[in-house]
Amino acid sequence: MNEFFCVFVAKLKYNDKQNSFVMKKYLQLALLILVFAGFAKAQGPQSTANWFGYILPPSPAASKYVTFTMQDLGSVSIASDEIPAVSTATFADGYVWSVNDVYGYCLYRWRYDAANNRIEDPELMVEDVPYFNDMVYNPADGLIYVITGGHLKSFNPATPNNMQDHGVIENDGFNLAIDMDGNAYIISTYGNFCSLDLSNAQMTVISPIDLPLKMSFDMLTGELFGVFMGNLYQIDPNTGAYTLLGALHDGSNNYDPTCLFMTYGENPSEFTVGDLNYRVNEDQVSVSVTGHVNGYDATGDLIIPESVSYQGHDYAVTTIGEVAFLYCFYLTNLSIPNSVTTIEASAFSYCQGFTGDLVIPNSVTTVGYGAFQYCSGYDGDLIIGSSVTTIEDYAFNSCNGMTGILNIPSNVQSLGGNSFGYCAFSGIVIDPENPNYDSRNDCNAIIETSTNELLTGCKNTVIPNTVTSICYCAFRGIEGLTSIEIPNSVTSIGENAFAMCYDLTGDLTIPNSVKSIGPSAFFNCEGFNGTLTIGESVSFIGDMAFRNCSNFTGAVTLATTPPVLGDEFGALTFENFGYPILVVPCGCAEAYQNSSWYEPYGLNGFNEFVEDCTMVSEANTVGSVVYPNPTQGKVTIEAENLQSISIFNMLGEIILETSTNGDVFEYDFNHEKAGIYFVKVKTTKGTETMKVTVR
Repeated sequence: MNEFFCVFVAKLKYNDKQNSFVMKKYLQLALLILVFAGFAKAQGPQSTANWFGYILPPSPAASKYVTFTMQDLGSVSIASDEIPAVSTATFADGYVWSVNDVYGYCLYRWRYDAANNRIEDPELMVEDVPYFNDMVYNPADGLIYVITGGHLKSFNPATPNNMQDHGVIENDGFNLAIDMDGNAYIISTYGNFCSLDLSNAQMTVISPIDLPLKMSFDMLTGELFGVFMGNLYQIDPNTGAYTLLGALHDGSNNYDPTCLFMTYGENPSEFTVGDLNYRVNEDQVSVSVTGHVNGYDATGDLIIPESVSYQGHDYAVTTIGEVAFLYCFYLTNLSIPNSVTTIEASAFSYCQGFTGDLVIPNSVTTVGYGAFQYCSGYDGDLIIGSSVTTIEDYAFNSCNGMTGILNIPSNVQSLGGNSFGYCAFSGIVIDPENPNYDSRNDCNAIIETSTNELLTGCKNTVIPNTVTSICYCAFRGIEGLTSIEIPNSVTSIGENAFAMCYDLTGDLTIPNSVKSIGPSAFFNCEGFNGTLTIGESVSFIGDMAFRNCSNFTGAVTLATTPPVLGDEFGALTFENFGYPILVVPCGCAEAYQNSSWYEPYGLNGFNEFVEDCTMVSEANTVGSVVYPNPTQGKVTIEAENLQSISIFNMLGEIILETSTNGDVFEYDFNHEKAGIYFVKVKTTKGTETMKVTVR
């Protein structure tokens, strides 16, 4: 972002200059004063690129190439000592171009060895050339521009013996510099800093300048630098103002050059080939695809190549960059090559024109956050390559046209939340060799093996009774999910777990094993049209958990103590629930009436609480039994690993509450009145309430 900003601002200022010559003449003096003041406070250059140059006589290291970095101007060192009497040089297509005069003026090309920071292996390109006052590569058009005999000329590196003459340079200018957008600057022999029109060699004076600076642009940051008498300067291309940054020398001052020609010595950071834009990665041998040249208006098939060539460099295409094709609605087909290893966040979000199968090749290891979110046009299968290890949050969210089987390969190690929300897969299969996830008992769900947490489901999921929690967005927006049975092994239902499952109908029973229901867990599940039953162990229900579940026709809670309702977003737990009457256990109406469950108008809660003293748990969750039932006196209560027994009458009055252990407990009702009683059994497996009739 920083690099882009620098380049953009430089380009913007240049364009302003071209369109405002008259105003600039009047403001020039004021601008110079402001710029000089600003440079006095300026920070040092930000480039991390290596810079090359050659040392001219009378330096003691004449005719040797040297290199230095912007951060350490005292790090000048020899990059090559094999170039005789170099007169000028530049970088183009990854090579150094130079002219020497050993056997007459000859144009050579040298290989740049980035790994060893050297230039070597000279290749003769043109045997006889005139002397070049300057030679600079233009990244904007790929040509090399030279000043020779008072003329501005250019040649293509592929055909260096074919030069085009652009015209006579007024006053025989020298010290040419060209930025990455093709804007050119030059210093005239009369001491003026000028812009230069490369098409016709015409100069426009920007300001006087009193140093004959050798100039070059940093292609990473867009900053302009110059050298003179062994010193490095930074130059403002809009005003010609310059400031001293420091002296160039090595640690022993052995190579303190009197003049240094600088040129950028790195591969281009960004470029375009065909319809696609690329950014060079840190390894300098691979690239990321950053977008389409037509942006949001791109149309047709999107075929990403395995490799791309630019300026003599071959790059492997390994990454599809963040938001590279975001909102490219009109692309119609996608092909990802086997060279790609990473698909970054939102790379293809909202590419709704893609159809057919989505194939993630075997080379890919990471699918980023929301990488294919809202690619709703896909109507085939999702095929995930065998090397994928990470699928981040929302990666395939809202790809609701995919209805086939979701296969998770063996190498997947990390699955983000809501990765497959709003999809319509008919089944889920996990490779049995995957050590992290499973789909036990052919349950059509993704379960984290080590925690027994259900991460992702589909419309045909059957939740196994070994699952302990239903996680964040596990079923969020799943199409075609018409019913769900939550087993008694589940202790928590996560945030958004079933949110916007519009096709769910009938009753919903939260089993007695569940202790917490997360925020928005059943938000907008407006298809439910039966009774909501909340288990007796639920102690917390999050914000908006049942918001807009507007078609329930009944509501029951088995919890004797009103569960806490979350308040992070003002609760709204039962806003627009649609049924304002809540059935509560015997003797609990007052507790609910005095809690946050009560809302006088029934708009965000319940306005009436009805006690049901015949209410017991419908499901035998812990395997408990009571007999004989009906009884005329003594009963036996059996359950594995008993912990406590509570007995209460129809009025909710406790007649027995005791701790116990073992598997058997006896109680004699002889001293009690005939009627209905309730036996609440707590074991290590959970809690159960059973009805007993005493005659």
